[in-house]
Amino acid sequence: MNSEQPQSLVWYRVKFLALVAVFLSPFIGGWLAFYVFDVRPESGNYGTLVDPVRKIDWPQLTGHDGRQFEDGFGRRWTFLMFMRDDCEELCYSNLFYMRQIRTLLGRDTMRLQNVLITAQPLSEKTRVFLRDYPNLVVIENDRRPQLYSQFELDELGEVGSTPKLYLIDPDQNLMMHYPPDNDQDRVLEDIKKLMKLSQIG
Repeated sequence: MNSEQPQSLVWYRVKFLALVAVFLSPFIGGWLAFYVFDVRPESGNYGTLVDPVRKIDWPQLTGHDGRQFEDGFGRRWTFLMFMRDDCEELCYSNLFYMRQIRTLLGRDTMRLQNVLITAQPLSEKTRVFLRDYPNLVVIENDRRPQLYSQFELDELGEVGSTPKLYLIDPDQNLMMHYPPDNDQDRVLEDIKKLMKLSQIG
C-alpha cells in the first residue's frame, strides 16, 4: 500500500471539514449572537410600529371650514396630531414639520394628508398661525371618547396631552407613532420607505 494514500486521505478530510466550517460559521455566529449574547438587530423604522395594526373606526368628522369627512380622510396616508389644550411651541414646530415632510415627498405629496384634531376651540393665536397651512385638515373642538380611545397605546400618555404624531395607512389602519420631540428627517425617511413599498394610497 502506498504510504502517500493515508496522508492524502487525511488532507482531503481536513479540507472537507474546513469547507463545512466555513459554510456553517454564519449560522453558528448568528445563533450565538442571538441566543447566547442577546445581540438583536434594530428595527429599520424610526417610528414605533403598532403591533398589531389597529383599524380605525372613524366617526363622521367636520372640518373647521365646514367640510364633512366620513370613514376617514380618503384613500391617502394620514399624518395626524391630536391637541387637547392650546397649541404651544412644540405643537407649532410639529405642524411646521408635518407640512415640510409632505412637501418634501415631491411627486408623492398628494398621497399624504396632514390632519390636526383639537379637543378645544382654536385660540386666536393658533388661527393666525394656521393661515399658512391651507392644506391642513383641522377638526376643531372634538373631544369624543370613541375617537380618542382608538389611539390609546399602553406606552403613551393621554391622547393629545403632548403633540405626538400618528401615521395611518390608506386602509385606515393605525400603524406607526412618533414621540412629540422627534427627528423630522428620519420621519420623512420612514414615510418615503412606506410609500415606496406600498402601492396603495
